Amino acid sequence: MKNLLLPILALSALSATAQTNLTDADIEGAYSARQYSKRVVCHDPSIVIDDITNPSSPTYYIYGSHLGRGKTTADKNYQEWTVFKTGEENATATNSLFCNTGGVLVNFSQAYSTHAITSVKDYSGKSVTFGNFDANGWQKKGNTVKGMQWAPDVVYNKTMKKWCMYMSLNGDSWCSSIVCFTSDNIEGPWKYQGPVVFSGFFGKYAHNSYAAANDWKNTDLAIATGATSLPERYNVGDKWGTFWPNCIDPCVFYDDQDNLWMSYGSWSGGIFLIKLDKTNGLRDYTYTFPYEVNGKAATTGTANANTTSDPYFGKKIAGGYYVSGEASYIEKIGSHYFLFMSYGKLESNGGYQMRVFRADKPEGPYVDCNGTSAVTSRYLMNYSAKAADNRGVLLFGGYKWDPMSGAEIAQGHNSAFNDKQGRSFVVYHSRFSNQGEGHQVRVHQLFLNDEGWIMAAPFEFDGETITNNDIATKASIADSEIAGDYQFMRHEYGQDTEKKAYETPVNIRLNADGTITGAEKGTWERTAGTDYIHLTINGVVYRGVLVRQTIDYTNIPAVAISALSSSSGSTTLGQKNYTKQQEVWAVKADAKAAIKYTANKMSLPFDDGTVIEESLTLPTEGLLGANVSWKSGNESVLASDGTVMGKGEVTMTMTISKDNYVYTKDYTLKVEADVAADAQVYYPESMQKNTDAPFWVNFSKDYYKLKKGGKAEFKFYNYSNKKANWDNWCLVAATAERGAEGYAEHFALRADNYGWFAAAGGNTAENTSNIDFTMKSEYNWDTFLDDMDGSLVDMNVEFTTGNVVKVVSTITTKAEKVYNYSFTMKLVQNPSDVTLFFVNEGSYIDGSGIATGIKTPVVITKKAESDGKWYNLNGQQVDRSYKGIVVVNGRKFFNK
Repeated sequence: MKNLLLPILALSALSATAQTNLTDADIEGAYSARQYSKRVVCHDPSIVIDDITNPSSPTYYIYGSHLGRGKTTADKNYQEWTVFKTGEENATATNSLFCNTGGVLVNFSQAYSTHAITSVKDYSGKSVTFGNFDANGWQKKGNTVKGMQWAPDVVYNKTMKKWCMYMSLNGDSWCSSIVCFTSDNIEGPWKYQGPVVFSGFFGKYAHNSYAAANDWKNTDLAIATGATSLPERYNVGDKWGTFWPNCIDPCVFYDDQDNLWMSYGSWSGGIFLIKLDKTNGLRDYTYTFPYEVNGKAATTGTANANTTSDPYFGKKIAGGYYVSGEASYIEKIGSHYFLFMSYGKLESNGGYQMRVFRADKPEGPYVDCNGTSAVTSRYLMNYSAKAADNRGVLLFGGYKWDPMSGAEIAQGHNSAFNDKQGRSFVVYHSRFSNQGEGHQVRVHQLFLNDEGWIMAAPFEFDGETITNNDIATKASIADSEIAGDYQFMRHEYGQDTEKKAYETPVNIRLNADGTITGAEKGTWERTAGTDYIHLTINGVVYRGVLVRQTIDYTNIPAVAISALSSSSGSTTLGQKNYTKQQEVWAVKADAKAAIKYTANKMSLPFDDGTVIEESLTLPTEGLLGANVSWKSGNESVLASDGTVMGKGEVTMTMTISKDNYVYTKDYTLKVEADVAADAQVYYPESMQKNTDAPFWVNFSKDYYKLKKGGKAEFKFYNYSNKKANWDNWCLVAATAERGAEGYAEHFALRADNYGWFAAAGGNTAENTSNIDFTMKSEYNWDTFLDDMDGSLVDMNVEFTTGNVVKVVSTITTKAEKVYNYSFTMKLVQNPSDVTLFFVNEGSYIDGSGIATGIKTPVVITKKAESDGKWYNLNGQQVDRSYKGIVVVNGRKFFNK
């Protein structure tokens, strides 16, 4: 065990280092943006390295569903690919990827009818006739080849000295098969050798070429098991998926003893493993599997969902009970075999995400950091905000770094590989928050922490040379480089994938004394003589690695940390609660580049010499870990927060800082605006003070008109029937009062992180109208219903001159928990004012009983001349148009 070094002495000099002031010349050219013109679109990408054709210059190939494909020799980035030959878009045999048994090119639709191998050894070792098995004929009646060629995996067979492609030809109702093609050239043409495994042979559905009755006879079941009739365990009516796999998504790999294995399967009955015959690429029928239930020998009979080994399907290594999980991929990294699986559905709001288990041998058992088996024994939802089971290490979820135009979401169906330099990688397809269902391939390097668990690098691979052996044996990053300002991101289990949620970074600082401050608090320490580092945050130890990377879409270098709580943390379900086996990223961008990037991307509400006619909203959030602050040269004219205090000339100084570098810029402004009025305070009440009202019935008693440039504050208690998340307050911003001419809603905003844009269409869950909005909250969804009932809501609404409505709420629960909630939306129209009101379903709001702190006033009959704030007798702030008795500075008067 290496000594852990708290770097107090080694880095103490850094904390005392004087700040370095930067000029425009110092940061000129500090970074450049990068674009990639040859991204590849390939769903379910499986990568294979051709170091056979030209060993000195390997070519990297990916094959995917629907004959997606690409190749590259640019092993320094894997970001640009070339497509070769033709796929499912080809209606003829020209330039086809496939040929028939005679070597003549054929269209892909004709490639599955006749196979080359005609004899194999059966389960007893006896040579028997093999075929003919028409894979297209096995598909459910009416299915075609096009659109159903799924997730091929390619491997070089060292015994055959040929390339083998394992393709799953999907069929509805489990009428699927996995077949083997071979080629002397990795680009084809590929020749059908024969089937490897079938599913769906239970006599229920007719096939393209076979009747439903006795359909098992058109499979290799007898060759694999010696069956003379359909075994009772496969006679399952229409419930095949309850017990058995769908034969898709093959992964073929060699183990340390040079055995060839294939994992396969999807959702339903689980993921299974069989052994292949290295001499022909098909199944090794002589390698037999016992029948076992829950890992123990059993007598075959009717189907059992807990079958863990089957004479035909092989050994179950993951899944079952229709628990989400597909796209198995097994790769040995370090001393363990790692099983990758994709949970969720592949659509952008489907929750696709990669989970990881590991084992000491290819047959398993595969477990996660908690020791939990990849095999499930009952149905539990295992992804999205509704997850009731968090088994499997989450490699990463949806995320967005500053330079990304849209977030990566729904990442999955990966492959993985080790290169000859000793590096490991994950290859997957990703969708994006701003591209609908469009997808592309991404490649990240994988690292092992000091407990042998894998983690993904924060950015795409860009030629980094570090290996896991390097990390374990030397300190490539000096102690003095570690301290500084980082962007930090944690990958949460229970992400609300239905709403296309993704993580964004927050700023933290790794201090020279070994502490962590900023948005996260804790300590850090690196293992002396290595690039291992531990981050302890909120009592959870994240064990990770230090590496150098380049920030995506830029040339900016960064010190990056990938870390995993592989033996620490909480297993309490809930997005913010579950920290065991959680991956985190921390990235320290080059300081000068981050400062320049922030300066370039910052949108300022003025230029030097601008005349200011209203209070300003100043940008205060830096990018890439930089910090932004403002200082007024004359607080009596314009405050440092941008609030107009008086008229005159003022110098505003912007400061952008990172690590020990500081860049400042002065702006001379002339203020000609009137002093901003205080926000008007209101105490709204619902018409019905009960929790029985249906939607769009129980409105607030009053409307509130907010002029552009104005602010309003609402204070009220929220009461709910606690039956649904939406049974709480809802704020509506409209063009006018309900029923008035021209009435339309700009937006309706619910307390439970949901809103819709009635005037423009769309909603916050799936923004079909591309409305410019943001939404943030800190809710604990496990206690949300209880928290909201009886909570005190302090809501501030601002309508800026930039046509943006901002809503910022502080919600204090009865238990004194405090949640912050915010929403901003740029209106499609450009009105001079907005009309606000509230509506409640199964709930109501009441601000009438909120104490204001006004003491018993002195009653006078003469109107007060004071400029103090006006309050009505309920203690609610009112404006100067209010008619009736008001209180000013503790005195009553009657305003007519």
